Parts: sequence; structure tokens; C-alpha cells
Amino acid sequence: MEDSTPSPSSSSSTSTHRPPHQHHQHVVLFYRYFLPSSSSSTKNHQLSSATLNIFRQNSSHYLPLLHQHQSTLCQQLGNMKGRILLSTEGINGTLSCSTEMELKEYIDRMEGFDLIGELGAPPPPPNHHDDANSKVAAKVTGTPKAGSGHLFANIDWKTSTTTTNKSSSQTKIDPFPDLKIQIVKEIVNTGGAIHVDEIPLDTGKEISAEEFHSILMDAQQQQQVDADSTDNDDGCGMDGERPLKKHKVDDTKKKKKKEVVLIDVRNTFEHAIGHFIHPTFATTRGDSSNNDSTARSDSVVDDVKDKDDTSTTKATTAPTTTTAEASPTPAINPNTVTFSHFNSTFCSQNSESLKDKKVLMYCTGGIRCVKASAMLKQRGVQDVSHLSGGIHRYLERYGKDGFYKGKVFVFDQRVALDADSMLVVKQEEGEEKVVDDVGEKSHDCQHEKKQQQQQNQKDVVGKCIECNIPYDEISGANLCSVCRDLILICPSCRNTLHEFHCERHQRWKDDYFTFLERFTLEELEKQKRELQSLHDSYYLPAKKHKNVRKTLRKQMEKIDARVNDIKEGNAEVEQNAKRRCRTCFESNDICDGRCWGFWKHSQSPHHEQGGGGGNGSTLEPIMEVKVGDRVTVGPNWNEIRLGGRGSQQDPVRLGTVVKIKSWASGGDELDCVA
Repeated sequence: MEDSTPSPSSSSSTSTHRPPHQHHQHVVLFYRYFLPSSSSSTKNHQLSSATLNIFRQNSSHYLPLLHQHQSTLCQQLGNMKGRILLSTEGINGTLSCSTEMELKEYIDRMEGFDLIGELGAPPPPPNHHDDANSKVAAKVTGTPKAGSGHLFANIDWKTSTTTTNKSSSQTKIDPFPDLKIQIVKEIVNTGGAIHVDEIPLDTGKEISAEEFHSILMDAQQQQQVDADSTDNDDGCGMDGERPLKKHKVDDTKKKKKKEVVLIDVRNTFEHAIGHFIHPTFATTRGDSSNNDSTARSDSVVDDVKDKDDTSTTKATTAPTTTTAEASPTPAINPNTVTFSHFNSTFCSQNSESLKDKKVLMYCTGGIRCVKASAMLKQRGVQDVSHLSGGIHRYLERYGKDGFYKGKVFVFDQRVALDADSMLVVKQEEGEEKVVDDVGEKSHDCQHEKKQQQQQNQKDVVGKCIECNIPYDEISGANLCSVCRDLILICPSCRNTLHEFHCERHQRWKDDYFTFLERFTLEELEKQKRELQSLHDSYYLPAKKHKNVRKTLRKQMEKIDARVNDIKEGNAEVEQNAKRRCRTCFESNDICDGRCWGFWKHSQSPHHEQGGGGGNGSTLEPIMEVKVGDRVTVGPNWNEIRLGGRGSQQDPVRLGTVVKIKSWASGGDELDCVA
């Protein structure tokens, strides 16, 4: 069930210190893996190995205390809102607040936080007795002293504001509706593929935005040199002379340089609205596949569409092309729905082809690349580097003038930011660039307005999944019916469809639907035949496609149940049924899509109308629950989604809470009810 009250795994704050009308304008993104301080760490900001060992050995004691510490600190500083993940391996968070002073205070207090100094030494082990032997044991293990446990020191605090977000019209909505703090196994979920202790040994080289940019510039210039050398080698020199030996020497040097491969570690929907442009080029095809979200470079990753429920990808080689036919392509998109799939799909199938390449990786803030680079290095790919501070730091330095094109997806209600929204410094050293807020600049000249609109259109890299026109507006109302992944679909196409399908599930778009009430018996039977055909002949071998075949079987069972209900007179065909939300199952006149993930907030029309029935009533506050509680069906129980309220034998459904999880985002491992 959705958990919006304090619990062992999550918490939300209530506003008691600040009037609700004060908008949260400042946002900070941060993370840190808890690792021993390097020798370069300053004396006042150390995390000693002894303290780290004590923390890990007593994590069940310290994590709830850290949870409470963060909750109290955020409430004290103007009721900060956002999301924080706490784990034995580290911290990962995004917070918002009203003033810059509150943000600075939070950062200062986090940097100065000392584990032992503020939370005390851990409790004695069970059966502890104050005797000579226990004193000797304590002396041997060495209880760390206060001042050696700065868990949060030297974090790369990435800040931004809501006032410079040109991509969103929701300037009056706080980035987050509340504060949620969760204790998790991993601050970035890999399904246990990478342990925090493996990070110092296996993670790739962390490089600055300037170095990252320089490598891409060099690769782009090298390609031009290669193209010129090829042109010279193909023919004779002036007056029929043979090419100068100089070209042969340069060509020898060129062959020794590794090919640069640029990989986007983020999920598909993030890549779709913005990405780095690869410094090499690929063939421009008539079907516009060069603009596909799947990157194509000298070593590319081609999506095997619908071959697996986990976005199976494989490496192939693109055909060579002349410069005249070439166009820039996006960085490689591994086509993952969640980061936990990166190792099992992309790395497992492409690591061999990447071993002789120079691999550059990037993500939004840098946290995913730490583990992603380790995944590749553990599979034998040695030359792996990742962008320090992620896209955020790069755009602060280069804005739209760099290799990144389009918008940046952010996991809050701003949704996406323009590249120049984060720009702090121009390429000319020391010069600051001021970015106008939305609506501040008045364009009296119609010509200027038209030019601005044309420029904005050029900046759009996303495309509608249906008609392929430039489009990059992400909405919680536009989810794939199969996997609930966010997709891009323009208003015109959206109005003609009841349900939507992502790129991976385009093969299913005519036969797989969440809502079956509008289909006749003939249509339902046709859907089942097509799904059965996919199951029996397309998704083979069965073992490799176990998950997707299971999904197909469940849908066929659902169709059978609907057919039986119609035949027995228990259901009628509703050909004029309204389009419904894939998340909450309400009709689109009740839900605007803001019931999904971080869009969920009290200002949404869905919540104003009561959510469950649209009768204008206010939702009841969710009562605090804990594991083991016996609960019954509430007034907003959705029978279509969750089943009937009871039966003749058991008129009231009664269940036991076994786990408390929050309804988070489309592909998150926490996105479920229990």
C-alpha cells in the first residue's frame, strides 16, 4: 500500500515552521558512497576505516538514527522537501527549500556531521559484561574517536533553482510534495551486482567536465583528420604525384588511437529528451533511424525490439559512410527501463566488443556511473572513464554550446531542464552568463518571437513515438500499457489513442491493452490469437524470454476471463469507454496523470476530486500502519485494479501488512504494493 506516513522505511514531514505559500526555489542533488577517506582528505573531514567498520557492523543501530537525524534537520531548516535514500553503502538525495540560506545551512551541517560525535558509540554486543575480557576486546577493536566519522564530508553538492527552468510552466509548484526518507539496501539499485567494497577497486576513472569535453573535441577533430587522410590516400597528389609520406606517418599514429565510445547510463525515457552527441558520425538513412534513441556509431548498440522483457541489446557494426552522407548521432542508449538491467543486458552482451575502445560514460549526477563503470571493468573493459558530477556539472560549464543536446530529465516536478538553465560560466574563463527567467524578457518584435520559436524547435531532440515529429514533453499520463515506462507522444496522437506503447513494445500495440471493456468478442479473440502467435513463434528460445512469455500468458488469461464474462452476461461491451490512466485506472476526466511518481501532490485535480470516485470529496488521511497490522478495504479501493472488496464467503477482505513500500516511479523496484 502507499505509505505517506512515518515508518521504518519511509517518512514524510508536515509543515509546521513555514507558511505554505512560500515556494521552494532552491534544489540540491547529492550522493556519497561511504568509503574510507583517501590520503588527500583534510584532517577535519575524515572517515576513518575504524569508524566505517563500526558503522557497517552496527548499521541496524545507526541507520534509524540517521533517518531521524535527516528528518529533524530538514524540518528545522524551513521544512525541506524531497527524497533521501540511506543505506549501509551511502546516501543519495534530492532536496528543495525556500531560501539559499536554508540550503547553505543544510550543506554546512551535513559537512560537519560526525557519526560518533552526534550519534554516539554503538551499543555493546549481546551478553556484554563489563569484565577484563570485554575491556581487552574493546581496546583491540578500537572504538573510534569523535571527529573521525564525517560520513557526509566532501560531497559534490549540485544546486539549481526553479526560477531558471524554462522547460516547465509549473513554476508555482514545489519540486517535491513532501519529504520521504527511506532505508534501502543500495542507494542505486543493481540487484546486488556491485558491492560498495568493489567500488574503489573496479570503478572507472572519474574525469571533470573540462576533460570530458576535451576528449570529445579531440575525437571529433581526429575524425576530420581521418576523413582528410582517407581522401588523400584514395587519389594522387597535385599534378598526379603520389601522396606525401607525411600522410602515411599520420595514418600510422592514427591507428594507434582508440575509438571513443560514448554511453548514456540513464534510462530510455531520460535519453529520449536529451543526450550527448557522439563525436563520430553514422549513416543518414531514409527511415530516420539515425535519429532513433538507439545510438549508432562505429560501435553501436542496436535494439532488438521486443525480443525480451528486459530490453535485450546487442552490439553491431554500422556501415562506413562518407562525410557528405554523415550526421551526428546520439550517445549509445542501452535501452534500459531501470538501472538494475544495465549489467544483465547491456554489459553482458557488449563488454567483449568494448574491450579495445575508450569508453566514456555519463548520467545525470554521476552516481549511476560509479557502479556502471565497475560493471564494465569487471568484465574486462579496462579503459573506462565517467563524467564527474554528471550532466549537471557539464551543463554548468558549457550549456548549449557543448556536446549535450536537448533537455535534462530531473526526478522532481520540474520534470526537465533546458541545457542553459544550469549554465553558470561561459567558455571564456571567468565570465558569468545570466539566464533570463521564464517570461522575464518581453519580445515586442514578432520577428524575434518567430526566431525564438524556431530556435526552440531546433533544440528539441525527442520525437513522438507515433508520428515522429519533434516532441519532448514528458507526462505521467503517457505510460506504456505493458511496462509503464514513460514515453513521448504528442497531443495530436494522444487524442487518437486509448492506450500507448513504448518503442520496445510497438509489436504489441494492436493486441495488448490494459483496459478491455471497449472490445467486442471478435476483437478480443483476435488479440488472443496474435498474442499466442508471439508466444509460440517469436519469443524463442523459451528460457531466454521467460519473463516476456509470462507477461503474454497473463494477458491471454485476462482476455479469456473477459470473454467469459461477456458470454455469461456479467459484462457488456463499452465501445465509447473513456481513456483511463495506466497508473490509477481512473478516467482521464478525473486523473491528469499526476498520480504517477513525483507528480503526485495535493494540487493535482485528481486529488482535489477525491481520486477514487471524482465526487468532489477529499481523500481521507492515510492512517499510520506497520508490518503485522490487520487491515481492511478502504473507501477508495479500486476494484478494477485490485479485485473485489470481498465475496459471499468473506464479505470484507482482510489482510496482513507484510511490507511497507511507497508508490514511486514507473520502473523502480519500490513501485509496488504489499
